[in-house]
Amino acid sequence: MPGLKHDDVAGLRDDLEAAFQEDLEDAVIDAARWPDLIERVSRSSGSVGALLLRTDRTGLDALCTESLAEPARRYFDEGWCREDHRLRGLPTLRARGVTVDLDFTSPDEIARLPYYRDLLGSCGLRWFAGVGFEVKGRLWCLSLQRTVAQGPYEAEEQRRLATLSPLLRRAGLLTLMIEKARLAGLTQAFDTIERAALILDSEGKALRWNTAFTELLGPDLKLVGGRLVAEDPEAARQLEALVRPCGRAPLSAVVVARRDAEPVVIHVVPLVGPSRSLFAGGRTLLLCRVPGATPVPAAAILQAAYRLTPAEARLAQALSGGEALAEAASRFAITAATARSQLKAIFAKTGATRQADLVRLVAGLAR
Repeated sequence: MPGLKHDDVAGLRDDLEAAFQEDLEDAVIDAARWPDLIERVSRSSGSVGALLLRTDRTGLDALCTESLAEPARRYFDEGWCREDHRLRGLPTLRARGVTVDLDFTSPDEIARLPYYRDLLGSCGLRWFAGVGFEVKGRLWCLSLQRTVAQGPYEAEEQRRLATLSPLLRRAGLLTLMIEKARLAGLTQAFDTIERAALILDSEGKALRWNTAFTELLGPDLKLVGGRLVAEDPEAARQLEALVRPCGRAPLSAVVVARRDAEPVVIHVVPLVGPSRSLFAGGRTLLLCRVPGATPVPAAAILQAAYRLTPAEARLAQALSGGEALAEAASRFAITAATARSQLKAIFAKTGATRQADLVRLVAGLAR
């Protein structure tokens, strides 16, 4: 496809395994580093790009290198994920940790099948190597891609790629444990400021909720089979919209009428960041309040939810209001270097990667 850059001579670098293990350790410590990991393994494996996804998913909550952003979007939006010819390689992927196109596809099929011709061919792609690993019984695949000119992954390359499988499995399990603990801490933090909170996964199912949220449940608002449901028809319809498997939350707030109590206002806050739902599954934060309750300042919520320092929370609020970093630094009487350091910490703790993410996050928390 236009703009797709690659080296015509492809091959695995000599330091692939050692560099990969070092990068993987960083990704376990900080889940936000997983995108960097797949970018580097793509380059080190002589690939044009890489995609990390769960093999039973049909929604775009996978991670991909920027070079594959458009092919990945088409893969999900156009339904190729449900007609993926490469799913034939899953038995091989499970058995030996790696699979390539020629394990399950003939050259004739590559020439005539729509998957190769209409999707991959139109994107300038051809060859694939998938590195498989399981996390809690679910099979994941690190899908490496090459162009026609780069050529297929040779037998020795496949052998070396297979050695990455157990490393990915261990890192995935550790990341899952760390992210689950983080999600538990997130909901518990809202208890300290008496704010009801619930976290949904990418399929709209409840993952974690706190004591304050439990106190709002009753005949008008309840959890059924892991889904948040309401008796009020309009609220029920809006809550159902949160079940969308991919993309940004379709609404920002839901008002749930209750027969014998004040309504519950549920604010929908996407958990920003490219790897928030990678293994633990947290995708959307629901914050609930009853009208008339004492409002909680956004700075206090930021501190409780993301363990920001008072100075970091103050800067986050300023930036979310449209203030430039230099202006905020001047107003708060701090140096530009200090402001940059605080912003870096804010991004790391919240999962935001740009100021627009921060604006959406703080706007949702402030309601």
